[in-house]
Amino acid sequence: MSIKIQEALEKKFRDHDVIFWYDDRNELKESFDALDLKGVEKCHLQSNEFEIKYKITSNTTKIKFLVYSNTPKPKPNENWLLDLELAYHVFHTDQEAIILQDLGLEFSFKELVGEHIQFFKSKERVDKLKDLLGKGDSHRDIRYKMVAVTLNTDYVNLNTFIHAHGTAFANGNEKLQRDLERYELSDFYWTQIQNKFKYTSKTPSIYDFLVEAFTDNFNTTASPKLSKETRLLLALWKDSITYREGFDKISFQIASDLQVESILNTLPLEKAVNDELFKLTDKKIIHDLVQRLIINEISNESLQNIVKQREHTFWYNPHFVAFYQSVSFASQLQYQIQKLKVEFMSVENGLEQYTTSLYEIDYLYRKFILNYRRSNQDNILAGLAQKVEKIYTNDWLLHYNDKWQSIIDDLENWPVAKNYSQRQFFKNHIQPFVEKKQRVFVIISDALRFECGVEIHKRLTQENRYDSEIEGALASLPSYTQLGMASLLPHKDLSIKEGTDQILVDGMPSMGIASRSKILTENSEARATAILAEDFMKFSANTTGRDFVKQYDVIYIYHNNIDDTGDDTTSQDKVFDAVESELNFFMDLLKKISNMNGNNMIITSDHGFLYQYETLEESDFTTADIKGVVDKQNRRFVLGTDITGNDGVKCFTHEQLGLKSTGNALIPKSVNRLRVKGAGSKFIHGGASLQEIIIPVVKVNKKRQDTTAQVEIDIIKSTDKITTNLLAVSFIQTEQIDDTMLERKIKASIQAEDGTLLSDQFTYTFDIKEENQRQREVKNRFQLTAQASGKYKNKRVKLVLEEPMDRANKWRTYKEYYYTLNISFTNDFDEF
Repeated sequence: MSIKIQEALEKKFRDHDVIFWYDDRNELKESFDALDLKGVEKCHLQSNEFEIKYKITSNTTKIKFLVYSNTPKPKPNENWLLDLELAYHVFHTDQEAIILQDLGLEFSFKELVGEHIQFFKSKERVDKLKDLLGKGDSHRDIRYKMVAVTLNTDYVNLNTFIHAHGTAFANGNEKLQRDLERYELSDFYWTQIQNKFKYTSKTPSIYDFLVEAFTDNFNTTASPKLSKETRLLLALWKDSITYREGFDKISFQIASDLQVESILNTLPLEKAVNDELFKLTDKKIIHDLVQRLIINEISNESLQNIVKQREHTFWYNPHFVAFYQSVSFASQLQYQIQKLKVEFMSVENGLEQYTTSLYEIDYLYRKFILNYRRSNQDNILAGLAQKVEKIYTNDWLLHYNDKWQSIIDDLENWPVAKNYSQRQFFKNHIQPFVEKKQRVFVIISDALRFECGVEIHKRLTQENRYDSEIEGALASLPSYTQLGMASLLPHKDLSIKEGTDQILVDGMPSMGIASRSKILTENSEARATAILAEDFMKFSANTTGRDFVKQYDVIYIYHNNIDDTGDDTTSQDKVFDAVESELNFFMDLLKKISNMNGNNMIITSDHGFLYQYETLEESDFTTADIKGVVDKQNRRFVLGTDITGNDGVKCFTHEQLGLKSTGNALIPKSVNRLRVKGAGSKFIHGGASLQEIIIPVVKVNKKRQDTTAQVEIDIIKSTDKITTNLLAVSFIQTEQIDDTMLERKIKASIQAEDGTLLSDQFTYTFDIKEENQRQREVKNRFQLTAQASGKYKNKRVKLVLEEPMDRANKWRTYKEYYYTLNISFTNDFDEF
């Protein structure tokens, strides 16, 4: 006790020159005697009032006085030192007084401490409260901060209290409620909720209150019971990193108790899309989108707008992103195929049309299957998947490859001498670097078809300081690995080794890294080598990597993820996952190359592939009636000597394929497969379909200056005054999205100048590609809180636009727009 009294008095003497101390029960005389206060004279009051009064009033030094009495304090009319007591300070040593002195609070708060004495019996709670207290705190302020300590929240804010309380309840933790009652804070807490949210109940409970809040904000017909403030309460809860899991749980429980599923069953899709409170709502929306898409009762534009609207809702990511992406890609796929009117006039024309636009259909199919698999839900998406498979196979793959086949049938020779041929790759794309004595890295990904190359190209154009161009090339035929890989090497002649499918480059074997390194060295007239991507990635960029790179001007880097996954019957269903993995790997590989001072990079492939997710039908296979000596046969080509087949295959001699060997090759027409025992039939290549023989050539250059920028966001501001509790704002994306002008994500809200949030928050990703600026306008209505027409009335406030910080789960200010609050008192009344 002596130590506490010493500390309390030292603190008080910072602000007072004279302190009176009445020890009514004569319990602390020893503590008084033991006190050693620097610069303080101790005076024991023992019928010597006039002496002490004279000493104090005549003092001209800096010394301070502690006047102690171990008798009860005299009545005012008998107290000869009353005037000094009133002028200076009276020190108290009862329990409440000690607590007040420890907290640095005035004696006027004694009743508050006594009312909540159980709260102050914990040093930990008292220390936390100390950290929160501020100068000039009122009784209400202190109780608010006591509630913050009790509920263990980071913010002294009623919304945050409810988020914490609701989350605890959802987790089955009733301790917070018991603590509020134990510390006599429950009545205060519920009074604050009643004042702000208009919630009344004889037996208030957090769950009962939240049920009413959810009901008000979900029910589109009945009059609300609570104030409009609940909208912001729930919106902030969803945005809270600390308590969002609690929102998930409480929403699930309330949905069950309110029988939300039965309500949603009768709710039109157009109304359901506006709800963000219940997980069931997203299930309802996805169900309706799928059904409408299957029976063609929704336009692609309408569906994409709904998906965009749900993009920043609570359960979109991670719960439903795969579902929404599935319906989005399915709708785009159906739309693209339905509007197709294509005729192929020549090989060059087919190459141009596919690389300009037609590749998008294969891209959309890949993305649909990828997300369909990620959803792990056959029931809801099964019917849509069947429709997608049907239109992709019949209306796209089969129909247009049949048309393409007519061009193939008319060919006498495969065009290997044309500039767009894979066989001219080294001459057209690598030789210029050799002649300029510039280092170039060639990344060859087995089975990277053209649409996959477009995706990596688009990623690179959005990567700052990377310049990327893409063009299509026509792969060698048959479109299999050995021939495709050999075609990319410097060569004069290619031939098939007799009796095999192995390729000789100017008489040299071409299988394996060692063989390809030898060919590069002997045929390139440059310091050249080949290496596996896995081995290359093991280098340290600043040491072993740079030492390796210095030795060569041409470096071929090989990777085999897509083909390796697709060729295996046990993993072929994961081939689109392998594509995603490959694209991510490219980004890491290219950055590693640039860290080794590599500026020139080219990505290409040996061949593409055909892939259909569903099990193939009998009609997808053809019987070729092959005769002659067969050296190699798979689903999409046959090699041999003097071999022939029926009308289901196209026959080429080696000479017609630009090979210096003798023999024949049979290619099944269109997208048909040959029957081959044990071979997978979903993932195939070797034939002449658009998907198999059109490959990407992506030219990448690392720049020293910035190559990308984000679009700017502005608002159409017609006034600088806010006169109602609803503020309509029109946001404008000032530029259209393109390869180098990137999207911008913002979070907008109305805030007071002191940072207090005065509205709900609006999150949106501006990625609009429309050229017309009016089509890049996005509108939102902000609901303002009661504080906007109360504490902050007639004050200046700001519309704050924030953007996410890179690699951090935080936001930074992007732009601010100022308004003056001038809301009429009539706006505080709900409609009645």
